[in-house]
Amino acid sequence: MDKVPDDIKSYMMEAYQLASRWSLPNNRGDHTNSKSIPLKSVAVIGGGTMGRGIAMAFCMAEFETILVELNDQAVENCKKELEITYAREKSFKRLNDSKIEKLRKNLQITTDFHRLQNCDLIVEAVFEEMKLKKELFTKLDGICKKSCIFGTNTSSLDLDEMSSVLQNPTKVVGIHFFNPANLIKMVEVIYGSHTSSEAVATAFEACRAIKKLPILVGNCPAFVFNRLLGVYLNQSQKLMYEYGYLPHQVDKIVTNFGFLMGPLTVADMNGLDVMEKLKKENGWPASDFEKEVWKQKRYGRKTNRGYYKYDKITHKKENDMEMEQMVREYSSRAHPSIQILNDQDAINFLLYPMMNEGLLCIEEGIIDHESLIDIMFILGFGWPVATGGPMNFGRQQGIEKVANTLIFWSSLEPENRIYQVAQTLRKVDKKHFSSKL
Repeated sequence: MDKVPDDIKSYMMEAYQLASRWSLPNNRGDHTNSKSIPLKSVAVIGGGTMGRGIAMAFCMAEFETILVELNDQAVENCKKELEITYAREKSFKRLNDSKIEKLRKNLQITTDFHRLQNCDLIVEAVFEEMKLKKELFTKLDGICKKSCIFGTNTSSLDLDEMSSVLQNPTKVVGIHFFNPANLIKMVEVIYGSHTSSEAVATAFEACRAIKKLPILVGNCPAFVFNRLLGVYLNQSQKLMYEYGYLPHQVDKIVTNFGFLMGPLTVADMNGLDVMEKLKKENGWPASDFEKEVWKQKRYGRKTNRGYYKYDKITHKKENDMEMEQMVREYSSRAHPSIQILNDQDAINFLLYPMMNEGLLCIEEGIIDHESLIDIMFILGFGWPVATGGPMNFGRQQGIEKVANTLIFWSSLEPENRIYQVAQTLRKVDKKHFSSKL
């Protein structure tokens, strides 16, 4: 953090300290009066990209770690993918031979759920489908010891519904890791209506043990990180299908601002099928452009084409003429109401609504403080540190400017949920207006 301004360093340190002082609403417990259960054995269910990364993190932290897959073929695939990961991590000098040997020796991969009888913490990382997760928790409820805490790596689904199948729903807590889970130092810990302070304390202790910063958030669709991320990705798509920006042009504007990757490269990496599942599962609206992308099975790197195309052997990213033609066709029919004249306008178009969404999360009681949102995006998304995160960026721009801009956009598109302005900004605008009289 050598090149980070001193005020941003102080801001981030305060956020670190604030994150540890968590509390549940209605006097349900807090960091001062809640203890983790003793943690020795951890199981991760699902050996996909996220599950493998989570299991590696726990195994490296000396926990007895069991990774559960559904069948023998999945176990073999999981082992192959782990070897690829080990080789990559070694090439980046993040793992050495002795650590890799320790992982090979100590990370137990199995299909036998009955080996989970004595686990202290289970983290499920199966597909983002409510039915599947409820079936899994029902199965675990009949196998695991009563003290076992059930963590879910869900990125969007309702914890209350998920925990409803358990005899004791208080033991379910969201432990939302970020990809790659073995590297990214931030975890979103989610509480539902029934989640006990003991379950939260256990999640926090587990995160600390694997050297990650846990940040407590409430239960709502997509929680905090993905609510703001969804706004960012939706706005980046609009730059294409409403304004005619090509994917590489959008990404270039964002990387010039200071991000390591543009939003459309990120979307391709994460997989556009993930957003398709999220939107369908939660009943969120999708644009005609987005539906066409899904219809063409443009799911990103995994299908070798998304917003870009990817070489089947080298996986090198290239501009895709077919996608660019699609952008031209959709934007030629569009009549956007908000004016974008230059790159700064485009950045504001992407980032102002993110700040607004963050303020809505605070107003709804989903998260306690702006700095917690900011550190979440700095650690979990590679936000340019010098601007201090999406909330601090808005403050740097001038809160009156952000308020005035969003209220104007809302007047142009009153039906658009992304421009439903937070009360905090409406109050700023009124105060600003009255001070001019």
